[in-house]
Amino acid sequence: MKQWFVAHTQPSKESMAVQHLSMQGFEVYLPQFKKTRRHARKMQEVLVPLFPRYLFIGIDLEIDRWRSVNGTRGVSYILMNNDSPAVVPANIIRDLKAQETSEGILPIGSLGLFSKGDTVRILEGAFKDHTAVFESLSDNQRVQLLLNFLGRTMRIVLPVYGVEAA
Repeated sequence: MKQWFVAHTQPSKESMAVQHLSMQGFEVYLPQFKKTRRHARKMQEVLVPLFPRYLFIGIDLEIDRWRSVNGTRGVSYILMNNDSPAVVPANIIRDLKAQETSEGILPIGSLGLFSKGDTVRILEGAFKDHTAVFESLSDNQRVQLLLNFLGRTMRIVLPVYGVEAA
């Protein structure tokens, strides 16, 4: 029975990993969204991975040669749970795919990662393991937070992957 697993890719090599895994016969899912990028006074929309350096692979552990994933170009390793790959619940993949547009793109606003006022935990940087209050999500995949530090409320901005629900 086919299940979903996660592969950690090399930096900026998600597309290469998708191509090489597909050539090996694996079902691969790389959720992407449109990001507005500013360069040289020009605005440009580009497709970027929803989860940078991660992609999902559909594998039947009894039939597929899943260990070959670790040797695939663009892949660093498959996430493991003891001796076998860590399973991703199928409903997560189904829900992500259900939110895609007809072009296969996730509208970032529809993801509803956090709501204003939600408490989040900071995962990296100088304020690692502190909690903060979610304010908003910008179009360039950054979250604005209110952090109570040393008796003062500070507004900080972090990448969306730098926080999780508390």
